[in-house]
This record gives sequence, C-alpha cells and structure tokens, in this order.
Amino acid sequence: MPTPLKGSASQPGTSFRAGLVDMYSATTPQAGKLRAAHVSAVVRLTPETMLANIGSAGLILWTFAPDIGWELLLWFAGILTLCLFALRSWRASLGRQFTHASPSTLHKATLHAMLLSGVWAFIPLFWFPGASDSQQLIIATLLTGMIGAGGFVLNPLPLASMAYVAVFSASTLAALLSGNRPVYSAVAAFISVYAPLVTLGALSAWRKSAALMNAESQSQRQEQMISVLLSDFEQNAGDALWETDAAGRLVHISPKLCELLQLREAQVAGTTWMGVFVPMDADGAVALSEALASGKPFKELPLSFDSAAGKRYIQINGKALLDEQGQLSGWRGVVSDVTEKVQSTNLLRQLAHTDSLTGLTNRFKLRESLAQRVADQQPLALLAIDLDRFKAINDRHGHSAGDEVLRLIAQRLQQQLAPDAMVARLGGDEFAVVLWTPEDIEQAPAVGRRLVNLLQEPLNLAVRRLTVGGSVGFTISRGEPITLDELMAQADIALYAAKGAGRSQCVAYTPELGAINQRRATLEHSLRQALHRQELQLYWQPKVCLRTRAIVGAETLMRWRHPVLGWISPGEFIPIAEQSGMITALGSWALLEACRMHSSALRGLTVSVNVSSIQLRDENFVAVLQDAIAEFRVDPTQLELELTESVFLDSADQALAMLHTLKKTGVKLAMDDFGTGYSSLSYLRSFPFDTLKIDRAFVIELVEKKDAEAVVHMITGLAQTLGMRTVCEGVETPEQLHAIQRAGCDEVQGYIVAKPMPLQEFVAFRKDWEHTQAPFASTPAG
Repeated sequence: MPTPLKGSASQPGTSFRAGLVDMYSATTPQAGKLRAAHVSAVVRLTPETMLANIGSAGLILWTFAPDIGWELLLWFAGILTLCLFALRSWRASLGRQFTHASPSTLHKATLHAMLLSGVWAFIPLFWFPGASDSQQLIIATLLTGMIGAGGFVLNPLPLASMAYVAVFSASTLAALLSGNRPVYSAVAAFISVYAPLVTLGALSAWRKSAALMNAESQSQRQEQMISVLLSDFEQNAGDALWETDAAGRLVHISPKLCELLQLREAQVAGTTWMGVFVPMDADGAVALSEALASGKPFKELPLSFDSAAGKRYIQINGKALLDEQGQLSGWRGVVSDVTEKVQSTNLLRQLAHTDSLTGLTNRFKLRESLAQRVADQQPLALLAIDLDRFKAINDRHGHSAGDEVLRLIAQRLQQQLAPDAMVARLGGDEFAVVLWTPEDIEQAPAVGRRLVNLLQEPLNLAVRRLTVGGSVGFTISRGEPITLDELMAQADIALYAAKGAGRSQCVAYTPELGAINQRRATLEHSLRQALHRQELQLYWQPKVCLRTRAIVGAETLMRWRHPVLGWISPGEFIPIAEQSGMITALGSWALLEACRMHSSALRGLTVSVNVSSIQLRDENFVAVLQDAIAEFRVDPTQLELELTESVFLDSADQALAMLHTLKKTGVKLAMDDFGTGYSSLSYLRSFPFDTLKIDRAFVIELVEKKDAEAVVHMITGLAQTLGMRTVCEGVETPEQLHAIQRAGCDEVQGYIVAKPMPLQEFVAFRKDWEHTQAPFASTPAG
C-alpha cells in the first residue's frame, strides 16, 4: 500500500519546514496530486476573490473622489489587469480535471500573490500619508480586512499566503511609521500583532487541510487495495470464504472451500455446516453448533479430519448476518487451513522437550516432569551423571567424536534402564535419570553403581575405541515436602562428592553432604571478598642447603583467616578458588606480594611461589609476571615458580609451550610433588626444570622401606644428570634427614627446619638460624 508522502505536513510529528519543502519540491505522483488539490482549493474561489479586489479598488477611487489623479487611475488599471488575467485563467480551466500540479505551478501562484499585494502596496506607501483622516480610516480598515481575508483564502498555498500578508503588512507598517502621529504608532502595533496571527492561522489551516486531503487519498487507495485483495483472496489465497442462509445451508461454495474440506461440490451443495462436519469431526461439529447457536462472532474454532494426505487441521471464523429488521439472515466467515502451522507447532513442542543430539529428554522437559511430581509429593529417585574424561576426547579427537560418544552413551543408558525410567541430557556431558516406581526407587543405589560400570565399558567409534567413564550422584525423595530446586541441588551435591572422591564413583546424598556443600558455598562467597578485606596473608617456610646448612630459599604459602570461621586450611580454600575461577586473582596477588617482599626483607634468597595450572592457561599470566619483576626489580633467577604435574593433564603441548615462554623471562621452574604422577619422567624429557621437589610420601617411607631410599637416590641421580637440584619436602625427623642426605638430595624443607611462619617471624628465624641447627648437629655437612 502506498505510504503517505515522506515529510508531508499531514503526518503527525512532521516539522512545518519538512512539510513545506516536500510540498514545494517533491516530485512523486502523490505529491503532485496533493499540490493539485491545494491549488484547486484556491482556484475555486478565484471569481469571488478577484471581484472582491476589483470592488475594493473601486472603493479606493470613491474615497478619493472627486480628486482622482491619473496616477490613481493607473494603479486601478493595474489591479484590474491582474484580476482580469486571473479570471481568464480560471475560465480556461473550467471543464478540465486538475489531478496533478508541479512545483512550478505553486511558485507561479506565489508570484501572482506577490504581484497583487505589491500593486496594493502603492496605496499605503503613496496615497495614505497625504489622505485626510476619513480617507486614512477607510484605507486602514480596508487593508486590514484584505490582510485577513487574503491570508485565509490563500492558506492552501502557504508560501503565497505568507508572501501576500508580508507584502501587505510591510507596506502598511511603512506608511504608518512614516507619519509622526501617535495614533499611527498604535495602529502599527496592532498590525504587527495582527499580521503574524493571520499567518499562523493560515498555516494551521493549511496543515489541517493537507492532513485531510492526504487521509482522503489514503482512504481511496485503501478501498481500491481492499477490493483487489478480496478478489485475489477468493481466487488465490490459502483460505476460503463461506456463507450460509438463516437455516444454516451453505450458499457460497467456492472451489477453494471444496479443496480445503477435501470434498466435491456436489457433496457440499445444499448441505448445512453440521451436515458437513458431523461425519468428519463429531466433537468439532458440536463446538461449531454451539458457536452458531450463541449468535455471537467466533474465531479460530479448530476442527480436524482425516484425508488421503493425512490428518488435516482447519480453523473457522464466523460472524452473524442481520437483515434490515435486525433478524438473523445467515452467517459469513473464513475457513483457514492450518495443517502446516499445527504440524510445525507440534514439531517445535517436540524439539523444545528433546535434546537434538541424543534424542533424550532435555533439561526443560525434565524439570517440567519433576515439578509436577514434586508438587504432588510423589516418591522418586533422581540420579545425576557426569562423564569423567569427555573434555579430553573433545580436545584430542574433535567434537564430532565427542558427539558420537554422547549418542552412544545415551543409547546405553536407555537400554540399561527400565522402559518407564526417564533419561535426560542436561547439556554438555551431563545426564540425569529419574526412577518413578517404588521398586526402582529402592534399587537406586544399585542402579547408580550399575551405571558407573556401564560407563567404564569401552565405546567402539568408527575408527577408534575409547573409554570415558563417569560419576553418579543420586538423591531419593520419599514424598517429603521439598522444592524442585532443592531436589536437583541434592543430586548435584552428591555428584560433586562423587567426582571429588575420584573417577567412576557413585555417591548418595546425605544431610552431611548438604552441610559440607553449604560450608563450601559460604567459603566461596567469603573468598570473593577476602582480598579486599585483607584477610589473606603469606607465610614462609625456609629451604636449607644440606651441603652448607644455610637457608637458601623460602616457599610462600597462602593462609586465610576468616572473620567468623577462623583459620581455613589451604587444602580447603585453594580447590574452591580453582573451581570458582578466583585462583587467578589470588595467584596474581601472591606473586606480586612475593616479589615485593623479596625486594626488601627476603633479598638474597630464592623465593618460591606456587602456580596453579589454571593460572598458566590465563593469557595475561606472563604479562603479570613480567610487570611484577620490573616493578620490584627482582632478579628473575631468584624467583622460582612451583608447578604440579596437573599442568600437563589438559593439553601437554600447550603447557610445554607456556613453560618455554616462562623460561625466557629468566625465572626458575620447579616440578612440585615429583614422583606421584604416572608420567613425570616423560615430562622431564620434554622440558628441563630447574628443580625437582620430591614428594613427602617418599620421605615418610625412607625410614620404613629399604627400596624407598633407592628410589630417592635414583631421582637425585637423574636430577644431577639433567642439571637440576632436588628438594625434599615434608622432612620432620632426624632419621628422615639422615636418609635424604645419604640419598644425595640438595635441599631440605619441612618441620625439622621450621613450620611456615609470617614474614616478621621468618626474618627473625633467619637471623638466629646459625644458633638453632640442632637437628643437623649429628649430620655431617655435605
């Protein structure tokens, strides 16, 4: 449908200037039609306005009679010529249909208005000053009236109206102000207010008339469009019109209607709607009968029927027809085929409830099913499942292999469980199982263990054989009051405990687990504020060279004193920091603090800082390290980063690349807890660490198992061959100290030297170290 003229003054909110520019410059057909309508509105009044001008000019002659000079007669001839020319043009236009006007037509009209008002301007400029009081009164009254009348007559042509009023007003004001009489000034003030008001009124009238003309034009086009659309609708639309008489018999039967109903015209002719639909859809026919009986309009009444092409769905809209007496004379409406819409809706509903990859129930449908069961306090068992090594499969074999693994796992779960159990994929590598029947609920622990064993069985993909494994956490609700979120949280807590206990575990939810989880949530929330509240501090544990017995280094260890819970073990809050993503901020703080203290109180020692594998995956870690070294002017060779073998678990190649980047900064790198991993030796071959820290587990066994000392001796020999130093951590007794010295270790760290301590205590301990070497008294220096 054509839209209103852009910028037209007929559009609400359009500025006057934009509307004026469009009217006098737009070249669209719609603009031409509107201009023609405006011009016609003025042209229709040409005889009246021109005769009024001639009469007013005659009144001027009468006012100055009998002293009429040839100048005044010449002026009257000018007025008469302009008016006769305008009447001649008007007469020539009679009988012609004026449907389009160009911008030049409007400009010519403006020019004519200026000429006419310009000729009238001679009167106040040349004859008003010398006129008598009575003559001036007549002239002033006449000109004032002509300003108002001309401005409003010309309002359909706003520039012509403004030009006419402006010329009249300017000449009148000039005449009045040229005289020195106070009354002239008062009249001039009146004209100064009156003329703008006339102009504003004329412009307002123009805007309203323009809006009305545009609305009428739009209405005509809409009527034409509706007529065309209805005709096209009947012939080509997917819907069909219907009409019945007062008895309900169909009186308008189009081919489209027969097509939608899958019936021949002979089967429909003379039949009522009930006769058509009762055999097709008895329930729908009852609803249609009730709608017709109510006598009220109805819409989207659904009916369905079977056809050769399958199930068909239609909707009927209807409205009663009334005769002149207001009595029902029939019904009229539209029948719409909504088969595709209904099928699409059903498909979308199915997709909304189904995981597209595995075909299992999705999270939305699972929650929907559980919500009703929980609200009715019906018993159930909910098992949460998480695959153990799925991320590694995605990283090493690609996402297509990961998708195939998920599909195979879904098939196994469905085959293993009872038919009435619900199996859902929650997203990623997370699944859930719901057991409904009392027998299955009681077997939930056994089902969980069976699923763990099932997930450990190898999967045969197209070109490879993979083992995934999984952990299971479950909770049982026996009908006690509980919310859906609480139920799912219990299953998640149990699953978290299962994964924390090691891979391939099955754990049931208990209140004790809930308390642990609540404490973990409290600590996680508090840990986010611990740095800002300065609750964290660094403790230091010395490292002693076994050859010189001197303190050569110190390991920084993070400690947290909670304002309510007291001291929190690093073994408790560090895993929380890693899992919540806060370890990066904590690690950066520890690194900066260690560098700051090394630049003052710990100068000359090798400072060791523990670095999480999560920190190494942070792209900003190297920049943070370099900034800390530069800011505190730390000798990078006296800064040691302690790493565990976990840095290689996710992506060994990426980890090795990062270690080489760190090595270029000049810092030392130490492998912490060496010997506890299954592939530590392979990492030593790939990357030359500076230090190997032998795990405390070997130290404990040194005095208990003869082969333990041989293992430690082998590690120290390997380290010497590779140019690395060895540090034994966790040494507590003189016997352990003698054993590690016999094994050839370079440094010792543990309670036999000192426990971790705050910085001030460490500084004091370092000063007094030469006097407190009692544990080393019976041990000869290397």
